Amino acid sequence: MAVAEHTQAPPTSRPGPGPDGMTGLCFAPEEAETHLADWTRLADRAVEPNPFFRPEFLLPYLARMAPGRGRICVVRRPGDGAFLALMPFCRRRPGLLFPALTALVEEYGPLGTPLVAPEADTATLKTLFATARKTFGSGPMTLPYQRTDGPVFDLLQDLAAQDGGHLELDSEQVRAGHATGPTGQEQYDLVGTSRRREIERQLRRLKDLGAVQLTSVDGRQEVLPAFEGFLQLEASGWKGTNGTALASQPASLAFARDFIKAQAKAGRVRIDRLTLDGTPIAAMVMLRDGHRIWSWKIAYDERYARYSPGAQITRYSMRQDLAEPGLAEADSLAVPHHPMITPLWRGTVPYATVLLARGALASTRCRLLRFDLAMTRSLRQLAKAGLRRLRAGRGKSGATTAT
Repeated sequence: MAVAEHTQAPPTSRPGPGPDGMTGLCFAPEEAETHLADWTRLADRAVEPNPFFRPEFLLPYLARMAPGRGRICVVRRPGDGAFLALMPFCRRRPGLLFPALTALVEEYGPLGTPLVAPEADTATLKTLFATARKTFGSGPMTLPYQRTDGPVFDLLQDLAAQDGGHLELDSEQVRAGHATGPTGQEQYDLVGTSRRREIERQLRRLKDLGAVQLTSVDGRQEVLPAFEGFLQLEASGWKGTNGTALASQPASLAFARDFIKAQAKAGRVRIDRLTLDGTPIAAMVMLRDGHRIWSWKIAYDERYARYSPGAQITRYSMRQDLAEPGLAEADSLAVPHHPMITPLWRGTVPYATVLLARGALASTRCRLLRFDLAMTRSLRQLAKAGLRRLRAGRGKSGATTAT
């Protein structure tokens, strides 16, 4: 997804009643306190859970990483005012050319499925999007990182068909995940014999260096120090060198600590660790929500790369997921075709950016937006390739000078 230009969010808006007496509301993060109970109740019973649209994630993220950029839009049920749907929105350029009303979903939480109550229908989503349009303006809408295999996506398709609109998918992709139960065990066993033996051999060689343990922590008192250890481990590697580790910037560090503290308090985080003589050399931060679990972050000590600590912890985390009651599936959140995780987690999680438009030119608007997004991706790839060539040239030059 392209790095987007954000515009300042408009003030809080309260559109009037929509279909079936439902009402919409868009509020700023600083106004969330009065809505926390309703927000949490919706998140707890959403037909598809999304930890990145819970207040524990969105509020510190919007405050630390995206101040003033977005608003949280909701639909309220007539009568008791219970929340039926929720999604954060902003207005920005998802590509280079065309501004669009966009769900506020970014790489720190790459899952854009709105929180939708089990009793919600297409009229609920229609009210949600109408509320967002009244706040941010009309035009095409982009919904990044939408899972395309669940009931919420079915509602999106039904809404587009019923509302005289147009829906297209951009950047359809699949990332690694896994099921649980018998299907999950089958996926665990799908790892090739040679690869499995190599991982086991590397673990035995690692044990020659000292005491090796694979452990998990999920209690509040244990999670917070374990997360501090994760932050140090991540910062010591290539992400720290590139400035993309959570601890590289004060804002991302404060956001991450706030988020994990809230998750730990609610019992929705597990940290899996591989230690050597008590020192973590690999760690994976897992987020639970409802019947799903997500691997949010992973880090390992690159000095032990020959022992594949990342693969060791990934394999162990899957075993922990399979043993945990109440889980139906896991999502790696990894980039498609990740060279380490994809061969080990053999399930799939399909997703795409959903483009929605209404009116006589709806299909044309979606096509133009798709062209803009595709052109942005191509330019990005060219820039990355040029940077790689430049770095390679500098490396050769340095090697020549050294000799």
